[in-house]
Amino acid sequence: CGIGYEEQNEWYFFSFKDRKYPTGTRTNRATMAGFWKATGRDKAVHERSRLIGMRKTLVFYKGRAPNGQKTDWIMHEYRLETDENAPPQA
Repeated sequence: CGIGYEEQNEWYFFSFKDRKYPTGTRTNRATMAGFWKATGRDKAVHERSRLIGMRKTLVFYKGRAPNGQKTDWIMHEYRLETDENAPPQA
C-alpha cells in the first residue's frame, strides 16, 4: 500500500475474527451496509514447500443476505496455519 497523492486501490488491515455466535465457529462478516461472502475454495500459501497459511477470497454485497446486491469490492482474508507440535517462537 503506497502513500502519496495517487488513488489507493489496495488497503491492508489486521483484525481479530468476529464470531457470529459467542460459542460457535462461524465468522461474522456482516457490516451496517452489507456483508462479505466467501467465493471459491481457500488457496494454500506456501513458503518454499511448507504450508504457512490459507487465503480466502470474499466479495462485498450491499444490503442483507440473501438478497444483497453484489459490488466490485474484493477482499483476500489470510490466516496462519498453526503447527501445534512446533516449538514456540521467540
